[in-house]
Amino acid sequence: MIDEVLKDQVFAASDMLLMSGQSPSAALLAARLEVGVDKVEPCLTLWWQSLSGRISFAPMSEAPLEVPMPDTLTGAFQRIWQQAVQEATSALVLEKRHAEYGAEAERRVSEDALKQSHDHYLELEARYREQGLKLEKAINATRTAEAEIALLKNNLSTEAARLAKEEARRSQVEQELEQLRKTHEDTKRGFDQRVKEEQRQNLEALSKADADVRFHRSSLEKLRDEFGKKEAMLSRDISELHSQLAKRDARLESQKLHAQGFEEEIKQLQQDATAQARELAKVNASLLSEQNRAKRLDDQVKKLEGDLKQQSQRQLAMAAEATRRENALRVQLQAKEEELLRANAKITGLEKRLITQDDEIKRVSARQM
Repeated sequence: MIDEVLKDQVFAASDMLLMSGQSPSAALLAARLEVGVDKVEPCLTLWWQSLSGRISFAPMSEAPLEVPMPDTLTGAFQRIWQQAVQEATSALVLEKRHAEYGAEAERRVSEDALKQSHDHYLELEARYREQGLKLEKAINATRTAEAEIALLKNNLSTEAARLAKEEARRSQVEQELEQLRKTHEDTKRGFDQRVKEEQRQNLEALSKADADVRFHRSSLEKLRDEFGKKEAMLSRDISELHSQLAKRDARLESQKLHAQGFEEEIKQLQQDATAQARELAKVNASLLSEQNRAKRLDDQVKKLEGDLKQQSQRQLAMAAEATRRENALRVQLQAKEEELLRANAKITGLEKRLITQDDEIKRVSARQM
């Protein structure tokens, strides 16, 4: 809406400029009145439109502006003024048409820009929905990865508990093995001591039996030598001792019986020695059996140690596998988070562009209004 005070000031200044022979312009009037050019232009347009009705070239007594001049100059100036007014009117009409054409072209350009902005807005909205879907997928993938990580942590704690149980069991088995080793060593020492004692006793008994056998054998040899001598003496004196033959025969028979007793005693000693040898063989067999049993216990201990070592290796491998899977999931989760951050940054950029497009659309709409 035009300010009436400013309008009167513009009209008065324009009249003064025109009377001084200058063409009023918006810049000149704005500088003189110390106002903005955009405020002066509407008033100047009204001044030009009302100028033909305000100024008349009738006789001096009827003119709105009392300017004394000769009739010849008045007629010439009237013609010049009418021509100038016609040219100014034509120029004003042409300028108005140009302004209308420019406004139409600007309106078309604004409509095209508005259409492009609307299409771009639809495209951005579609991309925004697509990014929203991607973001939702990324969030779902992140939740899935978090669930897998939780499951892996649960499995890892379960495995840790199982490993603790296995470690406790291994410690218990090691304690039992240590106790078995001590028991085996004690048993082995006792058995070795017992075997040594029995061997010593058997060796002493065998030595005694050998001594007895040697003694009886020497006695038998002596008796045989003596019998041989007596038999030789009897053979030599047989012819001489026919009378004593019965006595000699009886004595010989008694000696034979005595020798048989010695032989039986020797046989008994030999049987005792054989029994001692058998007992020694039994003791040796028992010792061998105990050694075999100790060897089997050692083999069992080695097998248990191998099983414990394999179990530890399997537990280490499972722990390494769980760590590797957890690291892989962490890498995937970090990649998803980075992708989510990039998507958020892209969405933020798109929102900024949408805000810019909305501002541009508002400016275009305001300019059309």
